[in-house]
Amino acid sequence: MKSFISVAVFALSSLALLSEAHISFRYPCPRRAPYSECPQPKDNEWNLVDYDVQSPLGTYNSISDPICKHSSSFAGIRPTFQAGQTVATKMDVDVNHRGGTCQWALSYDNGKTWVVIQDQFRDCLAQAPAGSTYTVNVKIPASAPSGAAILNWIWNNNEGNRELYSSCADVVIQGSNGGSLSGVAPVFANYGPGSPFIPEAAVSGGDWGKQYFDARQPITVTVPAQKIKRQTAPIY
Repeated sequence: MKSFISVAVFALSSLALLSEAHISFRYPCPRRAPYSECPQPKDNEWNLVDYDVQSPLGTYNSISDPICKHSSSFAGIRPTFQAGQTVATKMDVDVNHRGGTCQWALSYDNGKTWVVIQDQFRDCLAQAPAGSTYTVNVKIPASAPSGAAILNWIWNNNEGNRELYSSCADVVIQGSNGGSLSGVAPVFANYGPGSPFIPEAAVSGGDWGKQYFDARQPITVTVPAQKIKRQTAPIY
């Protein structure tokens, strides 16, 4: 009975979340998300559920949360993506803020370093209806090495408070056994006083921060080769 009640509360809370927040991943699951299809907490972990998973991490003058919000997720199976695969990610959308600029990035060191793998400038999520689950295709680079990784969606909105959104999902990449991934480091704009400031596009003559994205720094991450192990159910 206890587990049934917990699951019911979990599902109802995830529905309530939609009416109070903005945007996050729904698939792959963001860390400690309250969605019923995501890894669920143990009986002693319910206080760790993030019912505010769709909210921004900060504004141009304040930081409320780290980039991934949480250092880990609940125990459960990670989704496995092949290098070169196009993943139909799902975004849970409350308010789209007339779109904005999205960056998708991978990290193999729990968020210490990131490599941008895909961009959509200016109009990202602009067509996503309010209160919807919206699909965005994201391609995993063919050169992505194998390993446990974080797929992160990073978004600066066009309209409203000058905010930064980020949604981290733990995944497994299957590619080459060892290797490197090159690209650019992401911009974390509107994220505290020391970050780049991107104004509202509608009141700034269309300024969406192009100069900051053009100036992103090249980065290469190297993932060592590992002994091959049979693993049928990767876990968080």
